[in-house]
Parts: sequence; C-alpha cells; structure tokens
Amino acid sequence: MGSYQLMAPGGCFHMRPCQGGGRGPPVKRTSDSIQPMIRHSCIACLAWSLLVILFSTGCQSPFQAQSSEQLQRAVEAAVDRELNDIPQVEPLQSTARPMYGQANEFDAVEEALAGRRDELSSIGPPTATASTDVPIGSDLLGEPAPQVTLGLRGAIRTAIENNLSIQAARLQQAITQAQLEQARAIFDATFFVNGQFNRSTRPNPSTPLLPAGRADTNTRTWRYDTGLRKPLVTGGQVELSTGLSRNNNIAAGTLQSPNPAYNSELNLALTQPLLRGFGSDVNRAQIMLARNQDRRSFLQLKQDLLSLVAQVEAAYWNLVLARQTMANRLWLVEVGVEVRDILERRRQFDTTLAQYADAVAVVQNRMADVIRAQRLVTAANDQLKQLINDPELTVGSEILIIPADWMVDAPLFYDLREIMVTALEESPLIADAILQMDDASIGLIVADNGRLPQLDLTAGLSYFGLGSSYGGAYSDIGDGTYVDYLVGLSFSQAIGNRAAESAYRAARLEQSLAVVGYRSSVQQLVFNVKGALRDVVTNYKLIQATRSFRLAQAENYRALLVDEQTLASLTPEFLNLKFQRQVGLAEAQRQEVSALIDYNNSLANLYSAMGVGLEMNQVELEVVKPAGTTNASN
Repeated sequence: MGSYQLMAPGGCFHMRPCQGGGRGPPVKRTSDSIQPMIRHSCIACLAWSLLVILFSTGCQSPFQAQSSEQLQRAVEAAVDRELNDIPQVEPLQSTARPMYGQANEFDAVEEALAGRRDELSSIGPPTATASTDVPIGSDLLGEPAPQVTLGLRGAIRTAIENNLSIQAARLQQAITQAQLEQARAIFDATFFVNGQFNRSTRPNPSTPLLPAGRADTNTRTWRYDTGLRKPLVTGGQVELSTGLSRNNNIAAGTLQSPNPAYNSELNLALTQPLLRGFGSDVNRAQIMLARNQDRRSFLQLKQDLLSLVAQVEAAYWNLVLARQTMANRLWLVEVGVEVRDILERRRQFDTTLAQYADAVAVVQNRMADVIRAQRLVTAANDQLKQLINDPELTVGSEILIIPADWMVDAPLFYDLREIMVTALEESPLIADAILQMDDASIGLIVADNGRLPQLDLTAGLSYFGLGSSYGGAYSDIGDGTYVDYLVGLSFSQAIGNRAAESAYRAARLEQSLAVVGYRSSVQQLVFNVKGALRDVVTNYKLIQATRSFRLAQAENYRALLVDEQTLASLTPEFLNLKFQRQVGLAEAQRQEVSALIDYNNSLANLYSAMGVGLEMNQVELEVVKPAGTTNASN
C-alpha cells in the first residue's frame, strides 16, 4: 500500500507502510536567559548571582522523583501480577493443534474423501468470489446496478482517509496541539510601550523671589516607558525597562534648570516566590497537563483507527458472506426447479397433487429466500460504503461493491506471553492509564507545594539620569552616579492551613485512584486479549469442523445423484430426500464460509486488542508537527 497523508488543521498525519527505521535525534532545547546591561560592577554581580541561584535551584523537586519511583513500582507490580503465571514456551503454539483426544476425526473424513475432493468441491453452490456472477437484480432506480471491484487493503486505506469519525478525531487532535502551544506561551516574553502627555496649570502662592505676584505652575510633560517582561519557569518574573520624561515649565519667572528637563531611568526588577509557587515542576504543571491531553487525543485517534480497521474488515467479510448466501439461495432455486419440473412431468404417473404442491411450495420458499438475500447484500454494501466514505462510492449511489479478496485459513503461531507483552506496550488503553497516573502525579506535586507558606522575594535596581537633551539624560545614566536598589521579602501563612492540606489529601487519593485505574486497565487488557485469542483458536477449529461437514454433505449429495442415475424410477420420497440433501449441502457451505469469516474477524479483533492492527495492515501513524511549533517534550 502506498504512502498517503491525512491533513488536519495545524498539522497532518502520515499513514505509510511500516518499513523499519528509527526515529530522528531528539530535539535539544536551551533555557531562556536575560542579560541585564549594567555598568555598576558590584550591583551587577549581585544581580547575576541571584539569577543563577534561582535558575539552578528551581527546576525540580525531590518529591517529584519520589513520586515517580512509587508509580514505577506500582506499574511493575500490576504487570507482574498478570504475567507471572504465563510462561514463555518453545516452540510456538498454533491454532492448528489437536483438540483433546479428537485429533484425527476431521482429518479422517478429509483423508477418506481425498480421492474425489476436487469433484466434491465442484458440487453445490458456487463460491462467491469476485469472478462469480451473483445477480442482485435492479437497483432503486429500476436499472441494473453498476459494479466496482474493491480489495480489503483498498477499503481500509480509503476508510482511513475519508471516514467521518476519523476526521473528527483528527480535528480534535489538532485542537489539543493548539491548546498545548497556548499553554507553553505562558513563559513568552512581553514587549510593552506606554506613552503619556500631561499639561498642568496651577496657581501657587508667591515666594520671596517673586513678591509682586504669584508663582503659577505651567508645565508640559511628555513621558514614555518601554521594556520587556519575562515570566520565569521558577515562578517569578523579571522585567527590564527604560523610561524618559520631558518636563517643560513655561510659567513666567521660572527658575528651573535645565528647562526643559529630560529625566531618564533604567530599571531591572525581579519578583520570585521562594516557597509556595517556586520551581519548574509547579509552574510548568499546566504545560505538562496540556501535553498529556495532546498525547491522550493522539491515543484516542489511534484507538479510533484500530476500531475502524476492525469494523471495515468485518463489514468487508460481511459483504462476502451476504454474496455467498445469495449464491447459495440462487443455487437452491435452480436445483429445486429441476425437482419440481420432474414431479410436474410425473403427475400423470405416480405423483399426487399434494406432492407436486409441496415441491412448488419448496421452490417458492427458496425464491423468497433469494429476495431476502438480495436485501442482505444491499445492506452489507451500504454499510461498507458508509464506513469507507469514498467520494466515488457514496452511500447514496447505487454502485455495488464486489469484494476482490477471499478469507485466509492459515493457522496462527503465537507465544501467549509475547502477545501480552506486546499488548501492554502498544495498547492505547494502557498508555491512557499511564497518562492518568501522570496527571495525578502532577496534581500531587502542585498540591504539595501549595502547603508551603507564601514567601516572596522582591528585588529592584534603577539608574537615573538628567540632562537638557535625550542623549544627555541617557549619558548621565552611564556614569552610574544615581542608583536605587531594593530588596524585600513578604510572608504569609493561613492559620491551620486547612484548605491546602485538604487539597493535598485529595490529590493523594486521586493518585491512588489513578493507580487502581491502571491496574484495572491492565487486567481488562489481558481479559480482552485472551478472549480474542480464544476466539481465534476456536474459529480455526470451526474451519476444520465445517470443512469436514461440507465435504461429508457433498459426498451424501453426490451419492444421491449417482443413485438418481441408476434408479429405474424416481419416487416422490426420493425427490423429497433430494430436496433435503440440497439444503444440507448449501447450509454446510454457508457454515464453512461463515467459519472462515469468523476466523479472519477474530484475527482482526486480536490485533486491535493488542494495539497492532494498523501495523498488521501496513499502516503507520505519524504526527507531523506544524511549522513553528516547539518540541512535544518541552
């Protein structure tokens, strides 16, 4: 199957054949840093030391490592509990192994009939392959229905590309990607600019320098501030800004110098919680939760695809079964008409009206079965078209799909322990349970940090300058003469701290609940996989049983046909027996085809339960991040 691409807003999904190969190198990331431009060496060193301490100590919490170790032990214990009693055996088990002392019964039938197997296979209803003409009649428009041949792989590929439920899942996955980028933006730097103009005219009392009048104030002030504000992963915020104001006093007799005066300033400010709200594990919690939600939507997409593949395969084989049922019903009508015509010709000899009427009733009932079978074919056809949602094979069209593939009957060789290990590694059910535990761990870390007192550090450093021009004002800053700096601490703690302690207890209980949920998911997965594997083994045995049943019924019917050629007269009783043998042979063939379909469906369900249904159909799901987004591991 060739490579193809599923587009989604904000990204795309590649579905391509699995051909091996590894992943690319991990994307490395570097921490953002801010370098303040300060000339005053002592204060600059102090500021740098403070930033280094914050960055070096605010990244991880020892509680996070302890919580991860506890979860790891819980995961290992849950897996070991289910796998300890499953040994790894050699050689591999097979669905073709004998059944409890009945190993040779089916083989004995086939061996006895081996000499005429080809002849027996030609007796009875035709196999409804793609080359078999199975007339369905006219469509709803009263015209012969057009037909198109479709293989199973093509149906799966088309469904993955076009199915409406998958399109909705892809859109949901793109939404969570956008929400993840939105959460990451919390640490983006902000550029700000503020501007202000103020004109003030106020009367003031006279001064000794102006005894004859009032010293009125008449000023015009222009001011702007600009800078960068950056939230820190440690929970604080750093801001680097500069401001400039122009103050012009135009009142008569003013003694201001210089006039106009230009005041400049350069500020570096830092706010940082030291206890509650401190650390990257707390402040990146929303990002981690959004990342888990993004992964969860991807797992949901994978689960939807696994379900879709199994549904398409079941619908495909259901169409095959409906066509085979139709072929059986048509064959029964054909051979039934032959018997009816014989009885009609013998009405003048030894056939009563009641016997002839019984033959007519049998044929008419078989014709009614043909009509029912036609409806089953069209229903199965529409169901498959609805799943694949091909724009050229819409549900509204009257095109009939002719399946090009036939079911496989090869045995499955397996190792039960390896199947379970693969399922635990690949199943979206387990991956989602792990994400639930991770969410609970993140919530526990945040709740544990919330129990701490509120202790916040505030630090600031400002340089000032004055001049008769813009350049002069900023040049005065460079001299480092006028400096303000501030360091402060603020503390608060709720008496009793009941709200925080209650939130912490709730978070611990939620983590325990997530661990129980993981154990339940492991147990449910083992139950599902073992049930699916038992279905595979059972249905393969049914293939052997129904095949022997069909061969035996074909031999019975063949022997009856031989007797028909040698008997001098055909009694109504003999012809009634022929009716019964026809029905028995048609039913035996239907059961064999149904067993083949059940075996193939059980294989698809097993692969879906294991989480490898896409790989088994040579489909690889790969999320392609849209351009400009950051790595998912950030």
